[in-house]
Amino acid sequence: MAAFEDFLTGLKNDVIVFAESEWKNAKGDAIKDGNAFVQSCKADLQTWTNQLAAKQLTVKDFEFLVKGKKDLATLQALKNAGLAQAKLDAFVNGLIVVIVKSATKAFV
Repeated sequence: MAAFEDFLTGLKNDVIVFAESEWKNAKGDAIKDGNAFVQSCKADLQTWTNQLAAKQLTVKDFEFLVKGKKDLATLQALKNAGLAQAKLDAFVNGLIVVIVKSATKAFV
């Protein structure tokens, strides 16, 4: 359990770095929506990171599963900021990369 909590803490920091480097004009909204997405997937992320650590999943399998959660990304703050759908999609895709990299760093 402690490993997962450490992962979440690291992931939260990685979301901030991602927002600051890639979404400067909407940094606050990007952080808010990124954290909301992680929260909406939290139970699944815990299961999948445990499986990743136990080598029951590959990194590719983990990435596939996280991509399957794209629909949970409501991105309300970024939508309210007026971002176009293409930008919202780019944000979600970047966020998935951040999640996979954070999990790989923590569990592989």
